Amino acid sequence: MATSVSAQDPFKYTTIAHSGHHYCSPLSAGKAAGLLAAPQLPVDALVLDAGCGKAALLRDLLASQPVCGVGVDINPAFLAEAAKAWAASNPGDGRLTLIASQLEQHPLPAGGYDAILCVGSTHALGGFEPSLAICRQWLKPGGVLLVGEGYWKRPPPHEYLIMLGATEDELSSHAENIARARAQGFKLRLAMASSAEEWDRYEHMYCQAVMQYAASHPHDPDTVAFGERARRWYQNYLAFGRSTLGFGYYLLEKPRISRT
Repeated sequence: MATSVSAQDPFKYTTIAHSGHHYCSPLSAGKAAGLLAAPQLPVDALVLDAGCGKAALLRDLLASQPVCGVGVDINPAFLAEAAKAWAASNPGDGRLTLIASQLEQHPLPAGGYDAILCVGSTHALGGFEPSLAICRQWLKPGGVLLVGEGYWKRPPPHEYLIMLGATEDELSSHAENIARARAQGFKLRLAMASSAEEWDRYEHMYCQAVMQYAASHPHDPDTVAFGERARRWYQNYLAFGRSTLGFGYYLLEKPRISRT
């Protein structure tokens, strides 16, 4: 999709649009809690949040289990928000490390990760299948990957693809996502999908955040383009996206014995 990007800050639009979100994906607190409770992680396990954004999932995981986390992202505003939120709710707790870096350039632990979260950020590693392959390399044997990826609920209308600036082959179905993960050597532990209610809440908040920013910053040179972008996106969500685009969560396990 042709997008309006601030010349000064390429992350400005997404930072504004997600300003009211806890998770930067169509995910409710209840579903997140279920996903995070599913892995049985050992004490002091090391968890990577790949393309962490605000690191909300990672922060929630650390709050519920005695593990350590590393969040990697390239949006400094998201990382600053994550650091501030963690320090406010967990003063003196040094279990969270946040790194401003491209994912493939961040320092990897010698022994690998016990778990990886990669929700809505597979694009940072070249797509769904490349992300599966890279995360599999980064995981310890027996480690788990929670990956979130889009899928088509139905063949996407041509008008919707034009708006997205996408092609139909960029995504597959929910079932095909699972098949592709298994083909990469993972064992499926759990598969879930965002509900219509989760999507509606996510998209409404996304649009409203931009419109509220535009109303309160009339002299910002980006306001007009950002407002038009948000309106167009939300109109297309209601017309096409709500019935076409899904988002799946796949909890995968790397076998303890590698394939030959």
